[in-house]
Amino acid sequence: MTQETADEAAETNGLPKGSFRVVSKQELFEQADLLSLHVVLSERTKGIVGGEDLARLKKSAFFINCSRGALVEEEALFEVLEKGKIRGAALDVYWKEPLPKDSRWRSTKWSEDGRSDVVFSPHMGYVNIGTIHAWYVEQAENIKRWQNKEELLNVMN
Repeated sequence: MTQETADEAAETNGLPKGSFRVVSKQELFEQADLLSLHVVLSERTKGIVGGEDLARLKKSAFFINCSRGALVEEEALFEVLEKGKIRGAALDVYWKEPLPKDSRWRSTKWSEDGRSDVVFSPHMGYVNIGTIHAWYVEQAENIKRWQNKEELLNVMN
């Protein structure tokens, strides 16, 4: 990402040039008040957020992961939150899904004794009424396509 690309994206979306500022990963973690991770998991991105990155977050910062658990080093995140080094985290994805009933993530008393606030959701954080509606419309379309022996939309194995 270059600043030029960021400026073009801003203008394309009706925002003034300079609305987005391109920074290094280090600067991003040091300056973010809220850091929301949206990255595809691949061999290249596995563990992309490590202990050094999390240590750069401000004590008042919030960390959100709605992408994949394996993007973040689990032990490093647990330690940062358990020690209350950041304000909190919202996790919609985990290193093992579903999150096991006996997971320390479930049994730790978050928001107590100096620990960070932690909010969990069952990998459904992206769902809203618009998404659900689009899924229903697509399913209806796929039924019509199936009846007409046409190619189906968005088929996954």
